[in-house]
Amino acid sequence: MTRVGYEPYEPQLTISPQAEDIWTVEGPEVQYRLAGALIPCPTRMTVVKLANGTLWLHSPVAYSANLQQTLDALGPVSAIIAPNSYHYLQVDAWASTNADATVFASADVAHKIAAKPIALGGKLVADWSADIDHISVELGKFSETVFFHRPSQSLVVTDLMQTFEASRVRSLFVRLLLKLGGATGPNAKPSIEIRLAARKHRDELRVGVEQMIAWNPRRVILSHGACIQNNSVDAIESAFRWLKN
Repeated sequence: MTRVGYEPYEPQLTISPQAEDIWTVEGPEVQYRLAGALIPCPTRMTVVKLANGTLWLHSPVAYSANLQQTLDALGPVSAIIAPNSYHYLQVDAWASTNADATVFASADVAHKIAAKPIALGGKLVADWSADIDHISVELGKFSETVFFHRPSQSLVVTDLMQTFEASRVRSLFVRLLLKLGGATGPNAKPSIEIRLAARKHRDELRVGVEQMIAWNPRRVILSHGACIQNNSVDAIESAFRWLKN
């Protein structure tokens, strides 16, 4: 049995509505190594029902046949998104079951995905562009595409903003490590690794942040930690205030 290091968000592998035609799915945690410690990381998928009746899956969590059945009742999956340099491991499992879906992936991991994805970035126009805007942020060894679902005014962010809740981290040492890195808030912000990656790419990140603010989102859906339901523009400005230093 896998040891759980972060108190999971419930219910797991079940769709939860965020607004009309947009849901989230809480997935099992993954772990990565930082400073010699295993860091527990909750996962979250975002599901959007497009105006054409098909589904758009962002950052897929672990595949579940029961979850697939629930999604099938909402509509066929037409797009599966691997939004950044780290979030691609579950894509092929979902692509193999949804053979008619098109996979879109951060360009730097496209070669790691068997489903032959279309690279995100630039002025990409896709079937989902009628409902969802996007901007890609290139930070050298890290890149991420951020999305804005216009009908629900929801910003969907993967790792550029995170809010790990300290009270959910079960290891005191890991909790301290995350606090030192700024990952436990109280305000959402990029992880220390991404802030380091941005040192030589601050202008590129500023352009992305300016667009996120210009979209004026009502809510921010995060892949890791507590989502932001109020004062979203203030939260974005706070998350990237360090860029002014």
